[in-house]
Amino acid sequence: MKKILLPFLVCCLLPTLALARQSLSLEQAVALALKNNPSVEAKLLLLEQARMNVGVAQSFFWPRVSLISSYNRVSNFEEQQAYSVDDLSARTWNSGARLSLSLFAGFSHLNGLQKSRIAVEVEKARHQQAQHELACNVQLQFLQLLKLREDRKSADKAVERIKTQLHAAEEFVKVGMAPYANVLQNKTELLRAEQQVIRVKNDIRNAEVQLAKYLGLKDGQEVDYQGELAAYGTAVAYGELDAIKAALKYRPDLIIAKKTVQLAYKDMHIRLGEYLPRVDANLDSMKYSRDYDETRFSDYTRRYWAAGISFSWEIFSGGQTTFASLAEKKRAESLQKDFEDAVAGARTDVIRALLDISAARELIQTTRAGIVAAQENYDMASKRYMTNVGTITELVDAQLKLSQAETDASEALMEFQNARARFFFYIGKINASLR
Repeated sequence: MKKILLPFLVCCLLPTLALARQSLSLEQAVALALKNNPSVEAKLLLLEQARMNVGVAQSFFWPRVSLISSYNRVSNFEEQQAYSVDDLSARTWNSGARLSLSLFAGFSHLNGLQKSRIAVEVEKARHQQAQHELACNVQLQFLQLLKLREDRKSADKAVERIKTQLHAAEEFVKVGMAPYANVLQNKTELLRAEQQVIRVKNDIRNAEVQLAKYLGLKDGQEVDYQGELAAYGTAVAYGELDAIKAALKYRPDLIIAKKTVQLAYKDMHIRLGEYLPRVDANLDSMKYSRDYDETRFSDYTRRYWAAGISFSWEIFSGGQTTFASLAEKKRAESLQKDFEDAVAGARTDVIRALLDISAARELIQTTRAGIVAAQENYDMASKRYMTNVGTITELVDAQLKLSQAETDASEALMEFQNARARFFFYIGKINASLR
């Protein structure tokens, strides 16, 4: 009985174990997304397709072998004097193999091969671009989630502070030391704080759902995202010039733009190759049979081989080749301008990211000082209220300022790490852990 129950229990528990709650750091979340996300997998499949197209382009340099077979029935409408056997009614069969090789095609095969290899580099860069975009999106969403958790802590603290204030107000009212309006005002602020907790909870859940999409998680799979905004790195080991150089060298979108220009010029060269002649070599090994209707002529079969070279040169095509090559040239020049614009945009992205990092770093210092000042202000207002010296309005205002200071501090930390994440994206690097 145990031998029967054990496999059954294992089969029942495996789905539960597979969906067991797991903990993920930022680095682990990025790695999991790069592994599971369908958008990255789609780009990888396109890369494999481009590599297969290289083989297609190489095939034009190899000979082609084909089987040939034909059947022909020639029958005169009426009997007539035949001057040669070709005038007789007969059946003919022709079968064999043909070997053909393109000796020269106006360099179109060579340009096509080079174009296919450049296309592989383009698809490789697109795959990298998809990885970089996904990694950056995961980081930004992860940081947003951590910020919302900080907001949740701040909202919970606000609820606890207001509950303390409400209790004190109720006690003052009981002994006639304060009007009942103080209780009502505290209840109003408490309800407002509880509403903020509900909103933050919903925002946290939405952030987790979006992260689950990026990570390619299965339905029902729960994840505990680990980390704190203050625990990530603060350094950026790049000066402005070094960062720009790195962006121009590593950014996948710039590589794509540059390679796209090269592809366009290859298309132009393929078009220009139509001005040149075509030379092909053929070798046939055939079997030929003829069966005459008239019995006085003997049927016969023969085997033969034939070899030859064909030459063709289109001298005039109505201007098609000229206009087509000029059109490809203009397209290549347009793409070159787009590439130059992308380079200028990359420089701007890097500089702006560095400025955002610098500004966010300063914000962190000021918001931390703001929390200290707001906490001291709240403590003083609370003491004045508890001693019946201060007013409820002063206390509520101090509590709101403290909550806002805590929110501002977490917002500054998130902006700083967001700026770092975007910076690494702009220079074409994946810094999964943001260390």
